[in-house]
Amino acid sequence: MHGGLLLAKRAKMRWAVWALLLVPDLAPAQETTVYEFGPSSQGRFALEVFKSGLWDGKKHLFLFASYRGTLRYDRAVPENSRVELTVETASAACQDTWVSPSDLQKVQAKALEMMGAAKHPQLLFTSQRIVPLGGDRFQVQGLLNIKGIPKPVSVDVRLSGQDSEVLTAKGSAQVRLQDYGLKPPGAALGLIGTKNEMNLEFVLLVRRP
Repeated sequence: MHGGLLLAKRAKMRWAVWALLLVPDLAPAQETTVYEFGPSSQGRFALEVFKSGLWDGKKHLFLFASYRGTLRYDRAVPENSRVELTVETASAACQDTWVSPSDLQKVQAKALEMMGAAKHPQLLFTSQRIVPLGGDRFQVQGLLNIKGIPKPVSVDVRLSGQDSEVLTAKGSAQVRLQDYGLKPPGAALGLIGTKNEMNLEFVLLVRRP
């Protein structure tokens, strides 16, 4: 009698295990939404290069006309999100208004030469970790590849937008010239130089395809 009860209990336990394995997972699935971004009338992707010496306090401003990227955004668990960005190096255009037209052309040419646009036509960024900072602010840590040299970079980002179809990403990151072996030319017998830290700044409209 006791043996029959024991066998019946074991059979019930086996059926319970199979039921758990066969019943679909009722927990809500984490949804990752894919967004794309690129040039737009309301966006911009800029590089600021700061001068030193006689031109201390001035900066060169370059706007990139061609870039594209993808954001895989997990709203519930932002740490699971991923970002990839490709920037066409040769699309950088100097916006300086404080230099002469002839000097503007020289600055433009030297900047493309310094970034190695001929041999390395693209700047690449791939995120490795996303850290929520509270509210709509995030720190995106990843690798920025310039001239074929990948270096770690931290990007401060503010992501906003009530419409799930379109988001706005605003952010900035500091990049050091020496990390990539970038050597800007000197001027005026070395009395005009370039600071080591450059600033990447962007406003991106991030849309669902």
